[in-house]
Amino acid sequence: MGMPEASNMPQCPICKKPAAPLDDQAFPFCSRRCQLVDLGRWMDGTYLTSRPIDPTEEQDPDRK
Repeated sequence: MGMPEASNMPQCPICKKPAAPLDDQAFPFCSRRCQLVDLGRWMDGTYLTSRPIDPTEEQDPDRK
């Protein structure tokens, strides 16, 4: 068997290169650098949750 097709391999969400293997600490990114870029985007507010969390909403019944 050969290498999996490129379209089936997960891509780094930051740079779109092939992601690191599942057992690598960088996964789902390709590198530590891309992990830090992503973290920086969360920290500076580039990424946001869709809406504020409402503590009165029903929790997922599987979570305790």
